[in-house]
Amino acid sequence: MGATKHEIYTDELVRLADLLKATGHPARLKALLVIAREADGDVTATEIQKEITLAQSTVSQHLKQLRDVGLVKTKMIVRNNKACLSYRIDREAIEQIEKLLTYLYEKTDLKYDDKFETFQSFFSKLNKITNWNQCFES
Repeated sequence: MGATKHEIYTDELVRLADLLKATGHPARLKALLVIAREADGDVTATEIQKEITLAQSTVSQHLKQLRDVGLVKTKMIVRNNKACLSYRIDREAIEQIEKLLTYLYEKTDLKYDDKFETFQSFFSKLNKITNWNQCFES
């Protein structure tokens, strides 16, 4: 039998890989964007499901994966006399991803102008595919 990832890699590296893997599905990424849009408030699974056209059980599984890796925090709230889970982005997890991206960006051998053009091209293509920036508009 081979070695496990925990025997080969540092805990920090395994955690970062888990965070990135969790963002690797469009439904989970969309859920993160919906939750992030409501940064000052709590977002329920019902509110998230309104924007993700999947079965409720599928959305719940995606939210569980986000919670299990630590990308989102949950707490029990009462809305309309019903108890439900609310979701909020975990800043620490996002900061870990940001550190990785900053490190990779700094180590890229492109000139400054080339980096800007590369990122601009990437985000314009991403926008055409997913229209992700709508999540940041008020």
